[in-house]
Amino acid sequence: MNAMSFLGRIVREPMVHFLLIGAAIFILAARTGSQEAPPPRDRIVVTDGRIQQLTTIFVKTWQRPPTAQELHGLIEAFIKEEVYYREALKLGLDRDDTVIRRRMQQKMEFLSEPSDELLTAEESELKAFLAANRAEFRVEPKLAFQQIFINPQRSAEPLAARVDSLLKEANDASSDADLRDRGDPTLLPYATSLASVGSIDRNFGQGFGERLAQLPLNVWSGPVRSPYGLHLVRVTERRAGYDPPLEEVREAVELKWRDAKRDTFRKKEYERLRDQYEIVLPDAVGSNRRRKAEQ
Repeated sequence: MNAMSFLGRIVREPMVHFLLIGAAIFILAARTGSQEAPPPRDRIVVTDGRIQQLTTIFVKTWQRPPTAQELHGLIEAFIKEEVYYREALKLGLDRDDTVIRRRMQQKMEFLSEPSDELLTAEESELKAFLAANRAEFRVEPKLAFQQIFINPQRSAEPLAARVDSLLKEANDASSDADLRDRGDPTLLPYATSLASVGSIDRNFGQGFGERLAQLPLNVWSGPVRSPYGLHLVRVTERRAGYDPPLEEVREAVELKWRDAKRDTFRKKEYERLRDQYEIVLPDAVGSNRRRKAEQ
């Protein structure tokens, strides 16, 4: 057997073919192995919905649609925000930031809002709520009055004598007489139309309205003291306070009922979430809380 015949047989052997292919793959892998494949890139997808949202915010702010250049700027600003946001998350910058934590809490509370169905009250519920909170919806007494202001620091004559003199003069005058000039200058109104006791107190000082409610009608009385000085007062109209029926205050009752219902729902939802966690406190804090709970 000559050499050429021997080589021909070797070349035709399947095992030789397999070894040659394997060697070629090994050599190719060795050459390209040093070139590592780049890591996959994060994707930022700007959807049509996001562009519409950016456009809507722009229109609400500037009362016109954005130009093509402005829209490009809005999109680039969103991409920049998203890039930095993702990189900040990778670094854990959101973990110990009080502002971010509170914002996340607000979002979670928003997501756990009760449904409209739960916040729809039955007639019986509103009546029961009004009965349980009657003082909150009570209509205050209302008064209309006139007043003559006396500044104790500006009285040339003895204060008591001046008060008596002004009272006599006012009651001797006709009911439609304008007596504002008989007193001392003030920014307070001479005549006040029908107003609630609370409203009167806001203008004349705490308790002023209650004292007026005890005075007789259409008679100059006083003096009634306020933080500003003394006042001779003539009550011209009085309406008693009362507990209104539901029909009269339905809107206010329903609003308060919804607030109370929402608050109760939020508390229960928080307790449900809180129960999923084991709360570990320092010994000193834990013992203090236990003592308060036992008291």
